[in-house]
Amino acid sequence: MKGIKMENSYSNTFEQSEETIKQNFIDKVVYKFKNLKVHEWFCFVGILMFLTTIAFTSHSFIEYVQSKSAWKVFFGIFDRFTYQSNWLLLIFCLAYFMFPKHQIFKGNKFIISTMVYIFFTFIGYNVVLVGISGDRGYVGNALAVTKNAWLHIICPLYFILFGFIYMIDNKNQQPTSFWKLLLTGMIYPTIYAIYLVSIPFLFTNAPVTNSMGTNVYTIYGSATLTNGNPKSWAYIGVMYFLFFPGSFALFYYSWKLINKTSFQFKTYKG
Repeated sequence: MKGIKMENSYSNTFEQSEETIKQNFIDKVVYKFKNLKVHEWFCFVGILMFLTTIAFTSHSFIEYVQSKSAWKVFFGIFDRFTYQSNWLLLIFCLAYFMFPKHQIFKGNKFIISTMVYIFFTFIGYNVVLVGISGDRGYVGNALAVTKNAWLHIICPLYFILFGFIYMIDNKNQQPTSFWKLLLTGMIYPTIYAIYLVSIPFLFTNAPVTNSMGTNVYTIYGSATLTNGNPKSWAYIGVMYFLFFPGSFALFYYSWKLINKTSFQFKTYKG
């Protein structure tokens, strides 16, 4: 009998401890949401929005496999700056919402860099690819148009808005040096630019023809067809040497201008 009582006592203690842990977790979650700043609310909503990118990626993956174009899983999804930059939005928001004090967010280089990358997706697609080079843009069935608009307009503009709200909530927290920001922020575009200009020379027997009628693989149509379209070098050069540094300057000095304003969001403590 004594053994049974002790066993019941241990069981009750364990159940109470488990309930306490659950309640503490719930209390922490409730407290966190009650005390979120404006930019943190935008971050949370962003997580929900950017999860849709994974759904669109999965759809493209399945579509390529079903059409027996499995080679496009890499050469069509994973090597696209559009997908990469949109995945980065989800990674940033998830990591920031869960671990805002993590070392990666100190100095705020990460948020400006992410803003620049997704701004490039917005401008590069809508202005350079669709507007200047005349490649196909928002065409196809409803799903294709929705996906393009989501990845190239809605998500980029939302994250940039989030970035400016973040700046308002974090005045005088911009990176200490613009040049250090530019140096670290340009690492990713540099690696991607090398891949962008070299792949048309390395992959010259793609299973499909490009917009110039050859089998040379190009990531973004004639605009990046370095092996066949001389104008592509100009497009890439302008974007790399002017657009990226200019965008870093735009967002960095915008933050400094925001510092001088008196505007701030009201916060409500729960």
